[in-house]
This record gives sequence, C-alpha cells and structure tokens, in this order.
Amino acid sequence: MQTTFRKKPATGAARTQPATKRAAKQARATKGRAGLAGKPVAAIQADRWLDTFLPYHMYRVTNKLNARLLKRLKAMRINTSQWRVLSVLRAYGPMSITQIVEATLLEQPTASRVVAQLERIGHVQRRLSALDSRVTEISITAAGLEAFDEIVPSALRHQSLAFQDVSPKEMALLAEILRKVEHNISHED
Repeated sequence: MQTTFRKKPATGAARTQPATKRAAKQARATKGRAGLAGKPVAAIQADRWLDTFLPYHMYRVTNKLNARLLKRLKAMRINTSQWRVLSVLRAYGPMSITQIVEATLLEQPTASRVVAQLERIGHVQRRLSALDSRVTEISITAAGLEAFDEIVPSALRHQSLAFQDVSPKEMALLAEILRKVEHNISHED
C-alpha cells in the first residue's frame, strides 16, 4: 500500500501527515460525533425543549419588536443604543453615566460612546451634578425630546400591535412577572 502525504497547516510551520493516519483520525472524530448509544445524530428524536424555554421566547419577541422599530430609527438616523439612552433620559430625567448603564444594560464604554454621539448631534447635554461636583449628569435637550417624540408613537404602535389580543389585566400580570424575573436574576450569585 502506498502512503501519500498532504500538507496540513500547523502552528508555526507546515507539517505533513500520512493519508492513512488522516483517514483514521477522521473516522475517530466521526465516531465521537455519533449520537447517544452509537446512533447517528439524525436518528435522535427531537424533544422540542425550546417550546417551554421562556428566555428563548422573550428573545424572539424582543428581536421582532426591535426589528420593526429599527426601520423608524434608521429614518431618524438614530441607532438602537441611542434610542435606549434617549428613552431612559426621557423617562427618568438627568442621570449619571453609571445610572444610564444600569437602566439601559449597555456596557459602560458603549454608554459613554453613545452619550458622546448624542451630545455631538445636540440630543443630550452634560453638566456637573448640583449634589456632587465629581459626577456629570446627562440630560435630554429640546432637540433630543423632539427626536424622541417623533419615534415614540411608532414604538407605542408596535407595542399595541404586538399585544392586540392581550387584555389590560394580562398585560399588567406580564409586567409584574417580568419585574419579578428581572429582580430574581439581578440578585443571582
């Protein structure tokens, strides 16, 4: 039997390996990928576990709602991170960068960059806190409010469409459940 060699990239330099060794290695890897009790993966019965995995459903709903809103945001030349910052500033008033991070769940460097972008286009302003001169507060400007007011009807319309067959009582219950879930995972070890 003749052994052929094929170049295989390795760390640093090219290395050769006999074709028979390569075939044996591939056979071992394929055997390792076989399903439970040696069955091929395709023969394993699907269990539909995602049907009851709520984080999966929440992720899908959030992504679908965001995709609809994204069209409106693009028309306004505002990205989703900027929208999140404008939204929390509109909802809660002036905030420090730390408070923005907590409210939006953006990473601190991302939140700082987004605030700088919004400041450049005149949607937010920074000023020293009246309570603590070491803290800079970010607040929404009149131009930021104008942009927010142009977008929020679309956001509310998307929410209304998403919940059209949900009663106010069910919506209140869902909101309460989500608050509990967020509380539980916020205090996880």
